[in-house]
Amino acid sequence: MLHYRDCGWTVTDTRQNRPYDAVAVLDAERVYLEAKGTRSRGDSVIVTRNEVDHARQYPGRCVMGAWSGMRFVYGAVDPGAGIRRIRPFNPDDGQLLPRDFDRTLPGDAT
Repeated sequence: MLHYRDCGWTVTDTRQNRPYDAVAVLDAERVYLEAKGTRSRGDSVIVTRNEVDHARQYPGRCVMGAWSGMRFVYGAVDPGAGIRRIRPFNPDDGQLLPRDFDRTLPGDAT
């Protein structure tokens, strides 16, 4: 969000009840922002079904910011640690891998 604000966009936090974390607006352009953080190297991040569905509904208008190598010091995030990357979020670009599945059980539950 800070990156887009620094670039002159108006950014609104939408983490509550939305499948994206923020929306950034500049003139007539609207971009949906998804933020991910991990203590790992950040080779992959978990995205939800709702995040994927939303990105598919708005192709070319979704961006993912990933902060890898996060570190916590005394329970707070160290803002100087890790690497931040901002990339387009297109779930159909071949980079999305299934993590698990839900199995519907036939018949009555007993």
